[in-house]
Amino acid sequence: MRLRFILVLLCVGGSVLAEDAPAGRIKGLRVIGEKKAMLPIAGIDGQPITIEFDTDGSQPYDFRLKFYHCDKDWGITNNSFVNDELRTTTKFQIPYEPAPAFVRHYTFHYSVSVPGFSVFKRFPQSGNYVFQIWDHDEKEMLGEGRFFVVEQALSPVMKVRNRKLPGGITPWNQANKVEVFFEIPEGGQEDSGFYPILLKTVDVYKNRELCSPFRISADDQNANTSVEGYGLRKVKFSIDNIAPGNEYRKLDLQNVDFYPPGQDAQFREGADVSRFLRQGKKDNNGAAVIATVNQYSDYLRFQFELLRESDDLDSVFVLGDFNEWTPSESSLMKYNRETRRYWLASWLRRGVYDYEYVVGRNDRITIEGNDWRTVNLYTALVYYHDPRYGGFDRIVGFVQAFGPGGGDATVN
Repeated sequence: MRLRFILVLLCVGGSVLAEDAPAGRIKGLRVIGEKKAMLPIAGIDGQPITIEFDTDGSQPYDFRLKFYHCDKDWGITNNSFVNDELRTTTKFQIPYEPAPAFVRHYTFHYSVSVPGFSVFKRFPQSGNYVFQIWDHDEKEMLGEGRFFVVEQALSPVMKVRNRKLPGGITPWNQANKVEVFFEIPEGGQEDSGFYPILLKTVDVYKNRELCSPFRISADDQNANTSVEGYGLRKVKFSIDNIAPGNEYRKLDLQNVDFYPPGQDAQFREGADVSRFLRQGKKDNNGAAVIATVNQYSDYLRFQFELLRESDDLDSVFVLGDFNEWTPSESSLMKYNRETRRYWLASWLRRGVYDYEYVVGRNDRITIEGNDWRTVNLYTALVYYHDPRYGGFDRIVGFVQAFGPGGGDATVN
């Protein structure tokens, strides 16, 4: 079976893989990038991202895409020079193909790459972007997602090291320290350079967890972050308390003999258990590998199960690309006292998924553990608040690096 990497990315709103998705609406919305871990990062000069989704209507729909530049906090930029709807709304039908024979849970597959489609030959500005999918007469918004457009006006360098947090005990005291360095070109804005005091924010993402960045800002009073050289040409942004966690768990739904079409599925070898002090196998840095459009590319209803002797935990979530790596009502597990298991059923398209269990929205250690040997992919985006047009946020630098792994601290 031929597979490809995809990203289900809907940090805003609920998952469109929900069981009660209405007929004719979209499902499986995902954004595919070409950077490491297939992150949804487009280049301002043409490096594309691809938006894909499925529908289960009886006929194809003429959808419209709208793109909105946002600030670094994902608020839509209120500036007609940056967001001109006449330039950022598609005018033509998104390309589609019918679902293959024997596929039951969708009827059409849509796929479009941007820049490169309709009027989108080049994004006018770098930055955070939200896209929305509308019906053809623009009366109803059917789905939305996020991606980034970057320019390499700066050339940042990233270092990731292991740090032992003072006063803590194993495994809570094991952390990754991330440092991002760059040098600002000489000259002011009028010389196509930068005003150094407007380069004050770096966001760091771990793997595919794009809805929960680690922010380093010259404006913050965070004891775990620092900005050295702010306002000068040579700058270093640092954060020293990112828990490496454990390697993600893996769910493989490719085998049609193990998971027959049309049947509910669950773990073949029994429920998951805690990995608090047990290291997992190498993962795919959060990426999902989804079947291309063929007779085996259907959706399955899969039930996650986590064995726990009592419901002593306030809340347990199962996270993966299938729910945007985001704790929410749709990713919250229930507890069955008879089977002594937390459980959650989700509709997943066939493929291979990384996933993990989280307690109370941000505790990734109680069930999954925390270990320096875990290797994560870190991505840093450097923001510049451009004063032109009333002010807007650009992404002027981008860098990725893997954690060091190993079992010892490499920095104090």
